[in-house]
Amino acid sequence: MSATAKSSYILRHLKNTGLGETAILMLNASKSSWTEENPKWPQEKPNQPFGRLPVLIEKSSDGSPDFALTESGAIDRYLARSLGFFPSDPKKTAHQEQLHDRIADIIPLIVQEIQGVNTNSKEKINELIAKLKEALPESLKTNGSSITPGGSGLTYMDFFIYAFFRHFVTFCELKAPEYAAQFKTMLTPEVTRVISNVYAYSNLQSHVADDKNVFSFLA
Repeated sequence: MSATAKSSYILRHLKNTGLGETAILMLNASKSSWTEENPKWPQEKPNQPFGRLPVLIEKSSDGSPDFALTESGAIDRYLARSLGFFPSDPKKTAHQEQLHDRIADIIPLIVQEIQGVNTNSKEKINELIAKLKEALPESLKTNGSSITPGGSGLTYMDFFIYAFFRHFVTFCELKAPEYAAQFKTMLTPEVTRVISNVYAYSNLQSHVADDKNVFSFLA
């Protein structure tokens, strides 16, 4: 890991939304010193950077101001770099970030449809899901994830894929089962190996212990 032993963190997030899950997995996997805060919402909204959650606070150890960061994607990428969870090859890192962005394009469209904000995006959503399904297995085999030949273990993308299927696909099962069914067709051997590798990681056992109830293929 590239983060110093002196680094400690606070992660503020709303429980059960999944937006902080990738960060939580990386903090636990790296055995980082961190604490969790779950602000009352929306009462605490004015007290957060840009009025948003999640928020990561990296505590200063030398008297300088604490470092604060919001937006889940920015937090995840900062931690991946700080904690050494991006591949050493910058091209593989770029491909991991590319895959993240392809998945992230889909999430707000589905949420907006569920909320009734945008009811004309079904064709676009189905197109994006179909393209992701086609690209995902090969991307995981080549972008430095834990199933890439010659890879060095768990990476940012492993944690992100785990969090996506654990939280967002589960959310879709309740609110948008048509899309959940499509996402579940992506559980190819490559994807289930990534999820299984995260689940089996020793530093995460207490956090993921109950996830066998979500992923039926886990041993």
